[in-house]
Amino acid sequence: MTKTLLFIVVGLMLSLHAASSVRQNVPKSLVLTDCQVQRIPGPARCGTFEVYENRATKKGRKISLNILLLPATGAKREPDPLVYFAGGPGSAATEDAIGFAPEFAKIREHRDLLFVDQRGTGRSHPLNCVFFNPDDLQSYLGYFFPLEDVRKCRPQLEAKADLKLYTTDIAIDDMDEIRAALGYEKLNLFGGSYGTRAALTYLKRYPQHVRTATLQGVAPANAYMPGDFPLHLERALNGVIAECAVDEDCNKAFPKLKEESQALLAQLIKGPVEVEVEKPQSKERVKVKLSRDLMAEAIRYMLYHPVPASRVPLMIHLAAQGNFVPLTQTALQYRKFLVGSDSNGMYLSVTCAEDLPWIKPGEGERMAANTFLGDYRLRQQREACALWPRAEVERDYAEPVRSDVPVLILTGEWDPVTPPSNGDAITKGLKHSLHIVVPHGAHALGGLENIDCILRLTADFVARGTTKDLDTACVKTIRRKGFALKL
Repeated sequence: MTKTLLFIVVGLMLSLHAASSVRQNVPKSLVLTDCQVQRIPGPARCGTFEVYENRATKKGRKISLNILLLPATGAKREPDPLVYFAGGPGSAATEDAIGFAPEFAKIREHRDLLFVDQRGTGRSHPLNCVFFNPDDLQSYLGYFFPLEDVRKCRPQLEAKADLKLYTTDIAIDDMDEIRAALGYEKLNLFGGSYGTRAALTYLKRYPQHVRTATLQGVAPANAYMPGDFPLHLERALNGVIAECAVDEDCNKAFPKLKEESQALLAQLIKGPVEVEVEKPQSKERVKVKLSRDLMAEAIRYMLYHPVPASRVPLMIHLAAQGNFVPLTQTALQYRKFLVGSDSNGMYLSVTCAEDLPWIKPGEGERMAANTFLGDYRLRQQREACALWPRAEVERDYAEPVRSDVPVLILTGEWDPVTPPSNGDAITKGLKHSLHIVVPHGAHALGGLENIDCILRLTADFVARGTTKDLDTACVKTIRRKGFALKL
């Protein structure tokens, strides 16, 4: 699953307006103070909230959950905030706030924005593992989760955490306790990627406290990661290649793109290629080997966002012509800043309990057969999970959510990990839902022409509290801003 971009929350400043945003008589374990969030205008309140790590026994270790509250900026403040659930699993909600808050400034005029780092992430008792060796670039081009690093990380984390207590349902119970402590009766949920699973879990467990839910890139609990990744990548890659074929400039530059993608895959299936790249800090030139797995992974991650997705035809063409340097550098960057970042221990605790055990032996391999991605991710993640404690999840955790709550579903047309079929599937149990497939969109939606349409629709939906009569005409105006034709 996809992970979201990380941002840093720093600084302190006085805010009198924020005092009215939360209940004054709150538990002593909830401490919010006036603070300043760099590059986010207006008042803010930051703090922590203590919960038992073991919520079932309510005994033993307590952990602190990190909270950022951005109070409503307008004179009229509605009682129900918008709550952001981060992706990953492993991303920290408060670190995403610097990118998220400006996009939802319209919503913030009348509603607080609430960000809580899920247990195991950010500053909420993070389960961070160190993967890869910065001095050895080749280490980034090996296993998805290097097994020796996983073996080392487990005892390090077990010294301070029970790794079976960081699943989605437990984290959602944390969130509802925070909701009650802040005095909110109802919430407007917003989740992206894995955050949609978290939001759907909250909707299932606490429906009486949800006013609306907005889900972007739906990853329901019964879509077991990473079993279906190869098929979803195949669909997205073919879609982007087809778009290039009907784009005059792209087709002129890369008239044999489909054949080149097949030739590239065939070449790397035979064995890795040696590529000389430059170390970022020292500028030293070193040779590394790029495998079929890492080549396909780099293309897959590029397809997560419309802007890098527009460079996919160029990358395939260059590699097919023998220039593997740009693709190798891209693979290194994604491994370093995406796979190697965030709270990987939390990622393992979630997926090793909620996903991998439920993929039937041989099923994932069959789906991966003859695909661009292949089955490496499933194989390697299974090996990592064999070294990690497996939590027990509730028997109905993967059952589809059924609700009368208004739900807005947003999916990129060429999303390589949470395709439109995921959004279509969950609408069956959501009576008042609306699924919008964003033309040319990916897992993320930024960088498309007229994408402000989606921000306006989301703000309108939250303000009105219903999908009925939502004006979606502007969706048809969303376009890709062309393809990259040269470096």
